[in-house]
Amino acid sequence: MNALKHIKFVWLLVTLSLISCGRNLQEQSFVQEVNKMLDGAEYGTYSDEVMQSILDYIKNNPQSLEYEFEEEQSHIRIATSDDGNVRVYNLERSGFCGNPSLGFDCKTLLQYRSGEDVFCEVFDNLDGYVTRICHIDSSKYYLLGTFQGHVAQGIHESYKLYVYKVDNNKLQEVKKCFVSRDGISDNLEFSWNNNGGYLGEDFDIEDHAFIYNNFHKELFVLKSLSQIGMPLKYHQYIWNGKLFEIRKYDEPLEYYNDKYFIRIEQHSENSWMYKCWNGGKKHGEPDLIIKGGTKQYWLYNNSLFSYDEWVTDDASSPLGEKYTFFNNGYRYEYSDGWSNGEQLEVLDVYDPNENIVYSGDFTPVSHYEDD
Repeated sequence: MNALKHIKFVWLLVTLSLISCGRNLQEQSFVQEVNKMLDGAEYGTYSDEVMQSILDYIKNNPQSLEYEFEEEQSHIRIATSDDGNVRVYNLERSGFCGNPSLGFDCKTLLQYRSGEDVFCEVFDNLDGYVTRICHIDSSKYYLLGTFQGHVAQGIHESYKLYVYKVDNNKLQEVKKCFVSRDGISDNLEFSWNNNGGYLGEDFDIEDHAFIYNNFHKELFVLKSLSQIGMPLKYHQYIWNGKLFEIRKYDEPLEYYNDKYFIRIEQHSENSWMYKCWNGGKKHGEPDLIIKGGTKQYWLYNNSLFSYDEWVTDDASSPLGEKYTFFNNGYRYEYSDGWSNGEQLEVLDVYDPNENIVYSGDFTPVSHYEDD
């Protein structure tokens, strides 16, 4: 009996190996054929006929949704949802013999699985090419992020987020699915100009422009570009099962050093709370709680403006933020940002006579991990 089980196990391994080998050969054949058609560019530009033939070939091979595409494909960008049920093929018309057009003349083919079948749809109305697809929840909602950009005396980048739903063998855009302080919209757009000095060379902005946490149903959208060494700042949205609602309050911030662990959280619309634990670790109840704090931002000229101004007008890109708390005549100021060529993460405490009684550097605790 044991010998029979061993034979069945070996046969199963052989069968799986043959299936995997067959799939690899199919994938290689598919990639080779697509690359052969991509060689049809004249002077770095694809004609309508070439682009249509590539899209038709992908549509006629729905099994390609299963391919892993371990190697990056030239001239075509592929994005796949984390559950493997939605894939996008982005094909740009021109730009491959010089600077790419970065999404301004792009054909987009979406593959999606509904039940046991795979369907395809060509999209012409997306702004840019799709960089990422996030599976929002089990109701078959998907978040698509698109990108456009160009280089001209700096880097100019624009992103848009859309929500789609797979329903009755159709991939449908969900309308009015982003609720912000400015109202409700079909998509969420954010952009900026990088004129130098903002980001390190090894920083890939496309990987950090937005983050979706499937477990908590939280979407973090980058507010603005950051100076080198500064932490990134995000708007936070919550998925309620039908749409994304912006979180009215800032996400809590936490900092620590060998003496203190600090947590700063928004207590009401224009009020912050300061919590502090002695010993550098957060455990039990805080040793000090101060309510009624304020928040300000500082600009290049070191001028300060209030939190209320910031949420009203997000066009500016402040260098840092300052939280101020008062307790029995003592003033606590926490500065988080870029000043005079260095990153500040500093708590200063002043006595009633304006003398500094404590000044310490802190390390921020990240709350933007996509787990």
